[in-house]
Amino acid sequence: MTTRLNIAREVAYDAFSQVMEHQKNPDAAVEYLLQKRHGSITKRDRRLIKEILFGSLRWYSKIYWILQKTSSRDLNSTTPEIRASLILGTYQIFYMDNIPDRAAVNESVEYIRFKGQTHAVSFVNGILRSIARKAEYFAKPDKDKQPAEYLALQYAHPQWIVDRWLRRFSFDRMKELLLSNNAPPPFAIRVNVCKVPREEIQEFRDELLRSEKIHSEKPALRSCLLLTPTPPLDAESLFGRGYYTIQGEASQLIASLVDPQPDTCIVDACCGPAGKLSHLYEEVGGKATLIGIEPNPVQIRRATETLSRLGHEGVTLLEQDFLTYTPSHPIDKILIDAPCSGLGVLRKHPEGKWQKKPEIINRMAAVQRQLLQHGFSLLQAGGELIYSVCSFEYEETIAQLAWMLDEYAGKIELVSPVQRLPDYYKRFVTRENLLLIYSGNKNNMDGFGAFIVRKL
Repeated sequence: MTTRLNIAREVAYDAFSQVMEHQKNPDAAVEYLLQKRHGSITKRDRRLIKEILFGSLRWYSKIYWILQKTSSRDLNSTTPEIRASLILGTYQIFYMDNIPDRAAVNESVEYIRFKGQTHAVSFVNGILRSIARKAEYFAKPDKDKQPAEYLALQYAHPQWIVDRWLRRFSFDRMKELLLSNNAPPPFAIRVNVCKVPREEIQEFRDELLRSEKIHSEKPALRSCLLLTPTPPLDAESLFGRGYYTIQGEASQLIASLVDPQPDTCIVDACCGPAGKLSHLYEEVGGKATLIGIEPNPVQIRRATETLSRLGHEGVTLLEQDFLTYTPSHPIDKILIDAPCSGLGVLRKHPEGKWQKKPEIINRMAAVQRQLLQHGFSLLQAGGELIYSVCSFEYEETIAQLAWMLDEYAGKIELVSPVQRLPDYYKRFVTRENLLLIYSGNKNNMDGFGAFIVRKL
């Protein structure tokens, strides 16, 4: 193995420990660890880090179960580094056919040695060599008698999530949903139509292939492309020069729901890194008053960078909590892309399976209602409130719409998303006029929920 490959594995193993032990974001953990090393790393090594780290997070509980069955020692009593070496080593053995088993074993052992835990070298070596032989079979729960336990183990999801979803979905649908959560998501982008007019998107696809060797697929959404492999994101790339930005297909539907019009005032109440805010800018050609509100200074900085990279000028960013926001002029539309459980995007954030607890759903639902109440109070008559979450949980979608209609009966009217969505996506609108997309769908889109109400 080369020194670079060792560094790549070291970063992946360290990042895994940071995610599981300290609730860190995996991408942020990787970047922090790379910055500490002050050295360059190849694209190949970055891809290796991401595959080992995210793959191990996706299949964590199943791998841990196999390891605990193989080991005579309780793995919970070992160090985070030992657990990382065993879990990531096992992931490479079981799921990465391009990595020789011997390399996965040896590099995991070297990682433990490098961490100064030489007392555990023989333990790690013995467990992983046993795993590599794949000689032992451990009986799983019976899928007919214990369907929830079987699904949780076989598809590596927390029991509480499986129990919850199995009350809504059939066994076969659950398999599709859980398996989808464990697959890497497509790399979706939104073409910046301020720089690439819609009628020139085909030529732009050709340019991606020609200049950056990137293949693309075109879903039904007009400015969305799915790229393979991951494109370069440096300053000189098409991304760096603002020709596109990264945004999921389902997320791009929000701009259609908002339906921005020139000479109106639109507030993005939880703008984050400005993915949706910049989309609104492009849809209206910068001819609306756009205000993004975000309490997190890191996200404000990212939003500023995003808008600058895309060439979007005149957008107002406010670093504050939306619940404390008082507008100085009338607002026509408020987008509340609310904080949520995030259970619709677990394939993007596999760490969420292990970091989130059941109480997050009701806790987030309470926050969402506060945002809806405040947003409604700020709207002028005829103004619209557009609510969205990257979740399909009942409490965060169906129940929130029902609550709004009851709480503000006679003061609001429901606007059907069908009126605004591109034809292809109208199939996701329920009888209650809720845009509701479940994960594991045939379109390979994220889980998502949204509705629109107008103040009378």
